[in-house]
Amino acid sequence: MKRTGRILLIVALVIMTVTLSLGTAFADGTEGGLKLERTYPADEATGAAIENFDVKLYFDGVLTDEVLGDKNDDCFELTDADGNKLPLIVLYDPKNPGVMMVLFDYNTEKKDSEGNTLRIKGDTEYTLKISKDLMADNGDTLGQDQSITFKTINQSRNSLISMGMMLILYAGIIFFTMRNAKKKAEDDKSTNGGYQPVNPYKEAKRTGKSVEEIIEKENKKKEKAAQKAARAAEEEDDDEDYEPYIPEGHYRVKTLRTVASGGSTYITGRKAAAEEKAAREARYAANAKKGKKGKKK
Repeated sequence: MKRTGRILLIVALVIMTVTLSLGTAFADGTEGGLKLERTYPADEATGAAIENFDVKLYFDGVLTDEVLGDKNDDCFELTDADGNKLPLIVLYDPKNPGVMMVLFDYNTEKKDSEGNTLRIKGDTEYTLKISKDLMADNGDTLGQDQSITFKTINQSRNSLISMGMMLILYAGIIFFTMRNAKKKAEDDKSTNGGYQPVNPYKEAKRTGKSVEEIIEKENKKKEKAAQKAARAAEEEDDDEDYEPYIPEGHYRVKTLRTVASGGSTYITGRKAAAEEKAAREARYAANAKKGKKGKKK
């Protein structure tokens, strides 16, 4: 009797374990069922596009329009932050059999509780709910309800950022254009001997002098500037052509080097002798200036 009771207890435990395992497998939809691998936009993402709004769903199975048709159309629900349900279009990607696309239906007009037409808005949170009954071509289902929540892009803020960047770009272009123009004017002035051309009509209007007088004066300035520029160019050419005279047997070196820098330790004493001679001559010159005759030591 006791042995029979033990056997029944063991059988009951085995049945319970198998039942729980099967229940868990079917509940999470991960064993033998369809699995949602990723989405775009992802859950809790921000910056979703407003124009051509759509959500891409990537599954591990095969889902095609030829097999499923409209069977999965009712498995999706898109709601805004106020709980309003938006009209949708469900499509399959013929090039990627594991991808589905859920789009906002711009051609269907649907209103909220206040009578406003529902549209995708910026800086707004949306939730896409996916039913557990979503089916693949082979009959596998998702197994459990899933949802993703994301936020659309803040269009006004992005517009301000873009406008600010454009202003910075234009300011930079204007700055560098003015700087290059100023540099070019300075280079022209330097090349032309300091002459800067003026508009004779504006100058006549400003000073009250005749245009002919202004033109004559400007021609004189231009001629003097040209002569000055020619002299400067000639001097520059002379400097470039100048070569110092080097006696035969002597050579030009890049830098002066002492005997010690070449490794020699020989001391000639010529430096000390030259210094002594210079000091002696300085004393003689000082005595001669005072009318005294110096003595040689």
